[in-house]
Amino acid sequence: MTRSQSQFQSRSQNRSQNLVPAGFIFDLDGTLADSFADIAASLNRTREFFGHPPLPQPEIVRHVGNGPEYLVRTLVPVPETRCAEAFRFYLKRYEENALEQTRLFPGVSEVLAHYARFPLAVVTNKTQRLSDHILQGLGVRNRFRVVLGGDALERKKPDPLPLLHALEVFGLAPEQAAMVGDGLHDLHAGRAAGVITVAVTTGVEDRDTLAAENPDHLIDSMAELPGCFQSAPDAR
Repeated sequence: MTRSQSQFQSRSQNRSQNLVPAGFIFDLDGTLADSFADIAASLNRTREFFGHPPLPQPEIVRHVGNGPEYLVRTLVPVPETRCAEAFRFYLKRYEENALEQTRLFPGVSEVLAHYARFPLAVVTNKTQRLSDHILQGLGVRNRFRVVLGGDALERKKPDPLPLLHALEVFGLAPEQAAMVGDGLHDLHAGRAAGVITVAVTTGVEDRDTLAAENPDHLIDSMAELPGCFQSAPDAR
C-alpha cells in the first residue's frame, strides 16, 4: 500500500470508495496530460501581440483550470472592446501549438489500457475543439466514450452538470464512478455529483491543498490509481 493510499483508507475503508468504480471520469490538463508548457507559450504569444511582456510559466499555470476565456481575461490586459479578439488570438495560437511539448503523464497510457473495458470520460474546462484535438494528437481519443469540453454544456466544472451527463451516458449511479483530477474544480464537481473523488498531485494544486479537500483518494502519479481499489465490478 502506498503512503497516499494509507492516508485515506481509514476514512473510506467501510464505504464503496475502495471498490473499483464501474466508470472513470478524468480531467485533462495536469491530470492526463502535461500541457502547461504549450499553454504558457501560447498565452505569452498572446501577451506579446497585445504589447505585454511574458509571464513565468508558474504564474500562468496557477490560473489553468478555469477555462481559456478566464485565462486570457485574467492575464492579457486589454480594453473590454478587445477581449473577444484576444481570446480568438489565443485559441488560434494554442491550436497551432497545442502538441509541441504536451505529453501524457507517466503511467497514463498504462492506466487507460488497464481500464480499457470500462466506460471512460474526459471532463475538462478546455474548449471542446481543443480537447478533441489534443486527445487525438496524443493517440488516446478512442479510449474515451465521452469527452466534454467547457463549452459543451450550459455549465462547466465546478458545476456537476458535465459529470452527471457522463454518468447518464454510462448508465451509472454516482457512487459507481470516480472523478480523477488535479484541481479544486475537479474535486468540488465530483463531490457535488456524488462520485468517488481521486486527487492527483501532478497538476495545478500542491499536495497539502488537495489533502485539505479530503478527497476519497490522493495519489502522486496516475500509475497509483489502480492501487486505490481492491476489487473489480463487471465492466460495462
